[in-house]
Amino acid sequence: MDDSLQTMYEVLGVDGQRYGPETADTIRSWMQSGRLNHQSLIRRVGETGWSALAELPEVTQSMPGPPPLPSPTPIQPPGVILWYRIYCAAMALMYMLLAVGFLVLRSMDLGVEVDPDEFQVTSIIMIVFGVPLALFYFISCFLTHRGWHWIWGVISIGIGMTGCCLPACIPLLIFWIKPETKAWLNRNS
Repeated sequence: MDDSLQTMYEVLGVDGQRYGPETADTIRSWMQSGRLNHQSLIRRVGETGWSALAELPEVTQSMPGPPPLPSPTPIQPPGVILWYRIYCAAMALMYMLLAVGFLVLRSMDLGVEVDPDEFQVTSIIMIVFGVPLALFYFISCFLTHRGWHWIWGVISIGIGMTGCCLPACIPLLIFWIKPETKAWLNRNS
């Protein structure tokens, strides 16, 4: 068949991106390689509604063997996601307050005998590290279904384990590495 006369298809990926237009042969090769399953959303070019790939027999009819199992991506986030976001918000607030606190202290006359050189070095360190870490944890509050977000979470939990948050980070890390959390974040094992 002439390629210009073939029906073309678009696929909606789990990342929300559209892929295509592609031919039915390309869609079948994506299924065979495991990039798509019968639950993947697809539509013919020019159509507005999405449907499951299994609903398009012209694409799936020549597929050998049983249909692949759908990927177990839960719709509801696991409970650890809420606790992770609370942890990140608290860490962002803590680091921002630390940086702002040292900025305020630098501008005040404390009236207490403090080694000025030591205070200057300490305040600069707290400000230089506090602001970027506050931004890092603030951004971490908004992670979604991307595989690299799981690694980002491990890093942010690991940073918290170096300080006073160790008791909160241990259970958070235990639940973070569970399969349901990895599945929700689309992280392949």
